[in-house]
Amino acid sequence: MHYADIYAAMVKAGWPPSRVAAHLRVERSAVSQVIRNTCRSYNIASFISSVTGLPLKRMFPGGAYDKAPKSGAEIVRQKGVAA
Repeated sequence: MHYADIYAAMVKAGWPPSRVAAHLRVERSAVSQVIRNTCRSYNIASFISSVTGLPLKRMFPGGAYDKAPKSGAEIVRQKGVAA
């Protein structure tokens, strides 16, 4: 999906990028970079998906957000490192 379409969906839903950034306590540029697909953040992308009602796979069809990232605890358990 084109970044302008994502931006328009956010504004229509009442969640412009500045409001998303303030809500998530991140920089506005981070939200913009996720929208433009120049950097990745599952937390930002999934929040945008939830407020717009658009599926992640439709907004970002490259497969970058097909599944949630593993938590730090899961990685530690998989590597067998004692916590």
